[in-house]
Amino acid sequence: MNRLGLEYITLLGVSPLHFIRTAAEVGCRHVSLIPEQIKFGDHSYPDYSLIDNPTLRRDIVACLDDNDVSIALVDGFAVFPDRVAEDYRRAFNMLAELGVTRINTVSFDNWARTVEETGKIVSMAAEYSVTVTVEACPPLTVKNLGQALDLISAVNLPNFKLLIDTMHVARAGDVDALAKVEPSLIDYVQISDAPSRQRTDDEYMDEAMNERMIPGQGEIPLVEMLRNIPDHVVVSAEVPLRSLRQAGVSDLERARLVVDGTRKVLSAL
Repeated sequence: MNRLGLEYITLLGVSPLHFIRTAAEVGCRHVSLIPEQIKFGDHSYPDYSLIDNPTLRRDIVACLDDNDVSIALVDGFAVFPDRVAEDYRRAFNMLAELGVTRINTVSFDNWARTVEETGKIVSMAAEYSVTVTVEACPPLTVKNLGQALDLISAVNLPNFKLLIDTMHVARAGDVDALAKVEPSLIDYVQISDAPSRQRTDDEYMDEAMNERMIPGQGEIPLVEMLRNIPDHVVVSAEVPLRSLRQAGVSDLERARLVVDGTRKVLSAL
């Protein structure tokens, strides 16, 4: 089984079609996408919307078929203070057209509302036979594995699972805790490497969105972390390399470097 995936943030800003073709060229059978282009920091990327553009959706389906690639995850179903779960109804309606059965959530809201709105998102997802994963991230509301597991317990629905982002889990100090997690709860992995040193929240998010490290080149014990991950779970590289992009290294070559590093880690298992 080819469990290799490529996360959209690795080539943040490119068109979904270019991203899918690039992932296929470096040997990935899985990709993640986001419903709409991200506006982050000083980036000004061309807009697109999977929700509002049916032509783009049809082109994506054809591109997936042509390249033998599937969308393993759609990210971006977050809990925000100014948004309710029902706001994602149109996004849910387009998932089946793209063959999507898994979405990811994080929270930027307080804990009580995180539980309430996440529960509604997971319940809505069940209507569409979609699994929801939750991602712990130290600067956000769900900061570590313990809180992620508490949220899963509070929501208490069978289609709610864990997403393991290796950078976030390691930075939260949860490498040992990961080994004790019930493996059946783990539904997706985003792999990257990083230095072990801590950052301020702003520095952390800039690093997470723009400048991670190729797997095997940092200080995260990736092989140790992956030992508790079931063999069928997609391991998807999320490694934006802003410095190499600015230096003129092509999308294809950056993706190749990232995927080659991921392959080496998986081989070490």
